[in-house]
Amino acid sequence: MSKKLMSLVAAGLLMSAVTYASDAWKDKDFQNWDQKDVQKILTDSPWSKKFQYASGGGAPTISRPLQSLGGAAGPGGGGATTGGAGSPANPAGRGASGPEEPDQQINLTVSWYSSRTIREAMARQRELAGTPPDEARKKLAEPATGYEVAVSGPDLAAFGKFQDDDLQAHSYLMARTTKEKMSPSNVIILRGQNDQPAIIIFEFAKTTASGGPTIAQNDKGVVFSTQAGSIPIKVQFDLSKMTDKQGADY
Repeated sequence: MSKKLMSLVAAGLLMSAVTYASDAWKDKDFQNWDQKDVQKILTDSPWSKKFQYASGGGAPTISRPLQSLGGAAGPGGGGATTGGAGSPANPAGRGASGPEEPDQQINLTVSWYSSRTIREAMARQRELAGTPPDEARKKLAEPATGYEVAVSGPDLAAFGKFQDDDLQAHSYLMARTTKEKMSPSNVIILRGQNDQPAIIIFEFAKTTASGGPTIAQNDKGVVFSTQAGSIPIKVQFDLSKMTDKQGADY
């Protein structure tokens, strides 16, 4: 092997090692995550997506997640008043910004709320904020009975005039393999300051009516879609990347 080729191989291995080392969910127990680890998991990981929509026109875009997954009793501390729930992407705990205006950019975060990694990161952030570990981790002992996808952010007022049944009728989760659309079994709107929505949680069943899995083991990805008024949200989750030290996590 030539020296040049050996150098390229070594550089590639080094880059892979650096990438792996930066993934706290792969090489650390959540009890050892620091604030930087938590922020990465809640803002720049396979379990969270940033969604931007220009209300004055143009196609919505998906890029890196927002700065924080903040909220009540969860990341950032403020936000919804319902006990124990976190509010991704509302780090300051502020209420929604009000009805959309012309040419306003709507910023939202979509997260796989039921995942072990997100729940552990939220618990760990409460610990780092001073909550006793036993209290901060209390909800981790409660297994998620279904899949949960959360939409949050400072611009959730765009959804405020809609009730949960309206959102339920205009939302779905679709496995990319089968293309079958699954409607949410429940939609929960948690509200924060001034009774504005702080986080919307969409619950989906893990099994079909016949007892089979709604997301098969060979599914590589799923699409989440919802719409309120003129604002459509559609994001894709890569299931092959949603893994932690224990395996698949969704």
